[in-house]
Amino acid sequence: MDLALVCGLLALGLGLAFLYFFVLAPAWSPLRAIPGPAASHIIFGNLKEIIDTKWANGHYPEPGLKWTLQYGGAVHYRAFLSHRILLTDPEALKHVFLTHGDTYPRDPTARRFLSNLTGGDGLLSSEGDVHTGMRKLLMPHFGYAKVKTFVDVFQHHTAHLMRHLDTVVASGASVDMHDLFTKLTLDVIGVSAFGYNFESLAGSNSTTLEAYHMMNNTPSLAYFVGSLILPGFKHYPLPRLVKMKRAKAILFKVVDDVIAKKLAHPRDIATDLLDLMLDESTQTDHKVSAAEARVHVLTFLLAGHETTSTTLAWVFTLLAQHPEAEAKARAEARAVQKAYGSISYAALGDLKYISAVIHETLRIFPTITTLASRIADADDHIPLESGKPIFVPKGTTIVANTGVMHRNPLYWSRPTEFLPDRFLDDSDVYLADKGLRGGRGNTFFYMPFSAGAKNCIGMRFATAELQVVVATLLTQFSFALAPEANTNPKLSGVSLKPVQLTMHVNHA
Repeated sequence: MDLALVCGLLALGLGLAFLYFFVLAPAWSPLRAIPGPAASHIIFGNLKEIIDTKWANGHYPEPGLKWTLQYGGAVHYRAFLSHRILLTDPEALKHVFLTHGDTYPRDPTARRFLSNLTGGDGLLSSEGDVHTGMRKLLMPHFGYAKVKTFVDVFQHHTAHLMRHLDTVVASGASVDMHDLFTKLTLDVIGVSAFGYNFESLAGSNSTTLEAYHMMNNTPSLAYFVGSLILPGFKHYPLPRLVKMKRAKAILFKVVDDVIAKKLAHPRDIATDLLDLMLDESTQTDHKVSAAEARVHVLTFLLAGHETTSTTLAWVFTLLAQHPEAEAKARAEARAVQKAYGSISYAALGDLKYISAVIHETLRIFPTITTLASRIADADDHIPLESGKPIFVPKGTTIVANTGVMHRNPLYWSRPTEFLPDRFLDDSDVYLADKGLRGGRGNTFFYMPFSAGAKNCIGMRFATAELQVVVATLLTQFSFALAPEANTNPKLSGVSLKPVQLTMHVNHA
C-alpha cells in the first residue's frame, strides 16, 4: 500500500470521526430536547465560557446563573465531547443526590485522581458497597458526642492564633488573614485527625509542612490529565512528579509512624479520629488496617483543611464589608462567652446569629462551588418541579453548581445581598425566602455540604470549628480590609477563594 493511499485513508477516517463526534452525534443526541446555550465552538462546545469565567473580575457565578435564568433548572451544554446537564431544579437534585443516588455515581476521573493522591480508596474516591461500608464505619466518629471532644482542640489553636494577632496589632502592620486561617485549620485538623501537630502557626515543622503543601497544591491541567491517561505517569522523571513523590513519601511516613505508635500503645480514651478508627471495640463488621487508616487520615486532611480555612476567609471578608453585622456578631459572642465562661461546646447552641452568619457566607460563597460531578449509570428520567421529566441517557454528566443554586432569585429574595437573618426562623427575609419556595425549607436549595448518602461526613465537625473560631476571635478583635485587598472570588483547584485577603486587625 503506497503512502498516498495510507494518508488518504487516514484523512478520510479523521474526517468521518470529526463528522460523527462534532456534527452528527450532537445533532442526534436526545439531550437536544433539554434547553441550553448553543455551542460557541464546533469542537470545544461551550468550554470557553466555562473556563473563561472572569470570576476574579466580579462575574461570579457566571455563566451558570445566566444560563439557569434563561433556560431553567436543567440546562444542556457541551464541553468538548462531554454532554452535561447543569441542574439547579430542587426536584431534580433530590432525585440525583438522594432518592436515586445509586444511579448517579461520582465521576470516576476525579475519584481515580484522589485515590492516587491518598494511596487508596477512601470516602471521596469509593462508590457502591465499599463507600457504604466506609460510611457506616466512620459516621459514628462524626456525631455530636464525638465532635464535642474536639472543641478543646479548636479553642487551644484559636488561642495560639490570637497571641499571633496580638503581635500583629502591636506592629500596626496589615496581615494576610487567609494565610493565617490556612495555618490554623491545618494545625486543628492534624491534631484532630491523627494527633499530629503540624505547628503551622509556629512555622517550626518546615519539612512536613512543605510536603503537605506540595500534595495539597492545585495540579496543572497537564499533570491532572497525564496522571489519568498515561500508563506509569507517576514514575516519569518530571520535576513536579519527583517533588510530589518525595512529598508523598514524607507525609505517608509521618502518618504511618503515628499509626504504628498508636497500635503499639493504644490509649484507654480516644483523643483523635485515628484513635477512634483503631479502637477494636467499635469495629463490629470490619477491622481497619494501618493502610486503610492512612487513606482515611489523608482524606480528612485534604478535605477538611482548605474548605474550613477558606470559609473563615469569606466570613471575615463579609463581616468587614458589613460592620453592622460584625458588631452584632461580636455582641452575641461576648454575651455567650460571659454566660458560659468560654466558647465551649455547651455555648455553641446560643451562637444563633454567628451560625446564621456562617450559613449566609456559605450561601454567597460556597467553598466548593461545583459539587463532584455525577455520571448517569443508566438511562433515566429526572423529574422537574414543572412536572415534566427530562430524559437522560446513560453516560451523561450531571453538574450541580452551588454558586448558581444559592443565588437563584426564584428561590432567594435579594440573593446577592449578605443577609444573615435569612437563616433565623421567622425573620422577614426568612419568610420571604420561604414564600418564594412555596413554604418549603432550604433543603435542595442550599447544599454547601452536598446532600444525600455522599454529603460531607465532617459537616458537624466543620460547623463547630467555624463557630468556635469566629466567636472567639470576635470577642477580642475587629477586622478591616486593607486597600490592597481584592475580595473577588477566584477558583483555586476546587475551592472558591478571595483573590487577596489583606486586613488590618485591631483590638475591639
